[in-house]
Amino acid sequence: MLPQQHLLKVAQAAAHDAALAWTPQLQALISYGLQSTALSAFPRFGKKELTFSSTDEEAAAFFRTLIGSYAAERQKKLILRESATTADPAVDIILSAFAAGFTDQNRLKLASRFHRQSMAAENLLGALLERYLAQELEAHDWIWCAGNSLRAVDFIRSDLSTALQIKNRSNSENSSSAAIRTGTTIQKWYRVNAASGATKWADFPASLPQPLSEAGFHQFIRDYAAASPNAKLSI
Repeated sequence: MLPQQHLLKVAQAAAHDAALAWTPQLQALISYGLQSTALSAFPRFGKKELTFSSTDEEAAAFFRTLIGSYAAERQKKLILRESATTADPAVDIILSAFAAGFTDQNRLKLASRFHRQSMAAENLLGALLERYLAQELEAHDWIWCAGNSLRAVDFIRSDLSTALQIKNRSNSENSSSAAIRTGTTIQKWYRVNAASGATKWADFPASLPQPLSEAGFHQFIRDYAAASPNAKLSI
């Protein structure tokens, strides 16, 4: 038996032992990682790393973590939560000193609060984008690689022919993250050109009966919030 085939059986057993669902999508995702050079498509979870020299016990522990992360992300309900950190008072000083109209303290406090809520909304963008794409793509032979289950890959075709990395904006990636794609066939797509503000839905590398769109994404966000009233942040 090839090492990849053996590791796939270890992964199946690990999912069963942890009472985690083993689905065709999960099998395809793990198969993609097992076919990668030196298993490099798999992430590390702290000290847990999968190599061909891993013992069965080490491999099982790795897969339990990976599958658990995958399942948890798919089930996770997003909540708009304002930052729990203390606001920096110097920001208010900058606003009042540099921006006309912010000398009134009540208006300044309101602006500061709205700013923090806006930042909280920005923190949800990437997760909502992935969920919108998952909703539209998974009915058409794509698989959402939820929970950081593959390095630099957010979606794969079920036949493993295409791997796709999703970014919300063209400038939302550092050099070390980009380097992960070097030497791979991973395609990158971003939603918004940071310089022009233009969206890139027309360039999405998948042909679907119903094209993806900015309007569709916006409606998905509204529907998601409406279905989760406890996720809303009071103003």
